[in-house]
Amino acid sequence: MDDLYKIILVDDEDEVRGRISSKILAGSGFVVAGTAGNGYDALELIEKCSPHVVLTDIKMPYIDGIELAHIIRRDYPAIKIGFITGYDEFDYAREAIKLNVFTYLTKPLTQDDISVFLRKLKQDLDTEIAENYNRELIQKRYEESIPLIIENTFISILASGTGGREEDIDHLRHNGISLDETAYILGIVNINRNPENWNIIEFQKLKMSVRSRLSALLEQESYVFYSFIFNDNLVYIIKERGISFKNEIDLVFNRMIKTTDLYLSVTIDIGASLTHKTFNELSTAYEESQLALSFNRYNTVSKISWYNQFGEREILPVIFKDSDARKLEHLLRYADDEEIFLFLDELKKQAFSVSARYVNMSLYIVSLISQLSSYSASAGINFNELTGVDIIELIEKTKNIDQLFLWVEKIVKVLREKTIASRVNNAQRILDQAVQYINEFYCKENLTMEAVCGELGISESYLSQLFKKYKETTFVKLLTSLRMEKAISMLVTTGDRIVEIANACGYQDVYYFSHSFKKYTGLSPKNYREEHTS
Repeated sequence: MDDLYKIILVDDEDEVRGRISSKILAGSGFVVAGTAGNGYDALELIEKCSPHVVLTDIKMPYIDGIELAHIIRRDYPAIKIGFITGYDEFDYAREAIKLNVFTYLTKPLTQDDISVFLRKLKQDLDTEIAENYNRELIQKRYEESIPLIIENTFISILASGTGGREEDIDHLRHNGISLDETAYILGIVNINRNPENWNIIEFQKLKMSVRSRLSALLEQESYVFYSFIFNDNLVYIIKERGISFKNEIDLVFNRMIKTTDLYLSVTIDIGASLTHKTFNELSTAYEESQLALSFNRYNTVSKISWYNQFGEREILPVIFKDSDARKLEHLLRYADDEEIFLFLDELKKQAFSVSARYVNMSLYIVSLISQLSSYSASAGINFNELTGVDIIELIEKTKNIDQLFLWVEKIVKVLREKTIASRVNNAQRILDQAVQYINEFYCKENLTMEAVCGELGISESYLSQLFKKYKETTFVKLLTSLRMEKAISMLVTTGDRIVEIANACGYQDVYYFSHSFKKYTGLSPKNYREEHTS
């Protein structure tokens, strides 16, 4: 029955009510929820049963059908009304139209009349319910999305770098958010993230947990505030209350720091703006908070920074010097591990020497890591694959110099291992290319080490080192050996003259060839042929 539409029949004749009820068949989608003989009883029944449809006679005692329809339209506008009458008069029809009556049926009613009426009525009710459901669903989704829309609107205002578009501000005001009547401060909360735990999804969850904790704290303190995420930090706009607003908020911020440390084991930094008013000053407030946050970025203890506590103090960059960059690259290429790490320790001490001042260290850190990246590229090593993290994100989220240098040292260790391995592989590759070239062109008289190095694009001293280290020979010995072995083969297997063999092995001077051959084999070319051929 719950799936059926409910009808109440109202007619002062029992026989008529019974006849109509019998014509509302199973399968029609309707059920008679009750009947009434007059308008008074009908109103009581409507209140009790909450029907979808009231089918009423017009001519009735006490309250007629027209008056009943007026009351239903006023008090129960969702109920559909149909008139039944034996009086097919224009005045009644006109009144029915005024009352938005669903249908106008005349007695006597046939089964076809009722079936057609119910079929059309069911279609209309089905459509109406579906439309209402969709409207309610859309409305529910819209209401659920309002917080996100508000966040995105705030983000849009800050991203514009201005006071924001008027339509964005109007939208916020429409949702009951105003920055005009009461002053506010803007605070940026930076969550300090350990480079060893760089899972993006887990960090996003942590960020939401921090936001939930901080928002709950502000709610407990009965502050009016708005929060959202912008540039990967939490942003809080807290509206002023009382004379000592700044001092009160400072206490709240301190509680925020203690709360996140105690319950989430995470440290946070907070940068706070001056007091502002109106949406037009929102971007200024954000810039102030950013600047305040940068002052305590690389300190080892979480704290709160207010923009005005630093006055007009200039933020000076710590420069990673070109001389340091050159030395680091040289050490990475040629020095041992001990020398490299001693130098890294010097760089860290240099950074710490200025850490007591309020300085911007981003340029220094970027330059240091960029130097490592540049060296990796020159050594044929993919730095991004080597590190496994987003370098910019690492720099942005790591507040502690010690943490950064520990990370740099670990990367240097891996880089050194890769460099050594790459150097060995590269040396072997170059040596193989040199040997291949000598094998191919040993018959040329003018084949020199200089020519081979020119072809490969390497220095003679480097190739000499490779021959000594990996072949335990020299270029000249290798070339001579190849030529002599070729000469031996030709002497034994061919009838070529000695001068022809000499020329074929890269010797234009037959006497020099003979001298070299005897030195190599202990016999002259002629004697060697005689001894080794029958």
